[in-house]
Amino acid sequence: MTRKNNNNETTVDSNDVITDDPVVETENNPADKKKKKRNWALPIALLALLLVILLILSGWYFYKAHERLMAEQQATVTRLSSTLSSDKQSQNQQNSELQDLVEQVNQQLQQVQNENKLVSSDLQSLQRRVAETNVRQPNDWILSEVEYLVRLAGSKIWIESDVQTAISLLAAADQRLLVLSDPSLSPLRAALLEDINSLGSLPKRDPDGVVLALSSLESRIDKLMVAGFKLSEPTQSETGEVSSDIKDWSENLSKSWNSFVESFIVINTRDVKVEALLSPQQSWYLKENLRGAIAKAEFAVYREQQDIYDLAMQKAVDILTGYYDLTDNTTDHFLKSIQRLSKQKVSVNYPEQLKSAPILERIMTQRVKKSLASSSVK
Repeated sequence: MTRKNNNNETTVDSNDVITDDPVVETENNPADKKKKKRNWALPIALLALLLVILLILSGWYFYKAHERLMAEQQATVTRLSSTLSSDKQSQNQQNSELQDLVEQVNQQLQQVQNENKLVSSDLQSLQRRVAETNVRQPNDWILSEVEYLVRLAGSKIWIESDVQTAISLLAAADQRLLVLSDPSLSPLRAALLEDINSLGSLPKRDPDGVVLALSSLESRIDKLMVAGFKLSEPTQSETGEVSSDIKDWSENLSKSWNSFVESFIVINTRDVKVEALLSPQQSWYLKENLRGAIAKAEFAVYREQQDIYDLAMQKAVDILTGYYDLTDNTTDHFLKSIQRLSKQKVSVNYPEQLKSAPILERIMTQRVKKSLASSSVK
């Protein structure tokens, strides 16, 4: 610090003089350092605290972000799974619909194929009819007539069991072939004659006659006599007669007493075993069983069931021989009629096919093919 003297001299206070003495700086440096350290510690602590807070906040932020990301990924996986499941169900449904559609197409294709077969068969039949219509040769018309007669004979055999009419139809067909005088038809005529002979060798059936005979016997069942029993003659006990001699009075008295007692109690002895009679109800059942057996035989005649017919007739014979009086003329004649009818043959083994039918069909097919070939050439 400066001050002025009276002499107007300027003096300098030694205490106020600042020097650059290094000793003075050395003495003041540690305190300044401590102060400076104190001044920097708080910002560093605040900075560290801020960094810790930032680290915590960033960690929490990253944790939440990771959690949110995991939740989004889980939701995405769930959504993709549901989408995949729905797509799979949709694909399965489409596959099922496609399979149903394929089956429908196959059915329609099969139906179309069947219709094509029917159309082809109808077309062939139509072509044959057209060819037959276009044929103008009398021989072919006669062959068509022969074919009709052979078919009609087969219907008479297998549907109506009328063998005689079938033989007549086959004979008429043979006569029509005889008119043609065609040597190529000799195998057909031979087959027709063989069919006629085989049908003629079949046993003759008279179903109406057999049924009428059985019906007549059935109406006579009530006149049959059921077997009863015959009593043997009882052994007659010796009965004494009263004498007229008075000396025999005691004997006469004994005989009179015995005759009086025997008039109240009569005992007859028989040597033959006596069988019990049938009650009226049992007799009615017996007749109905006999009627049932005959009725079953009648049904078997029309149905051509030989086994059932034989069993029914045998049952009727057993009933007659077991329960009816065969010494009676009516019953004996009834039994003989049943035995005679039981030998009848009610069924016939008809041939499965006429031998002339396939030969005639082959001839007709050849004629039609020739007609079709000639018409196509024209």
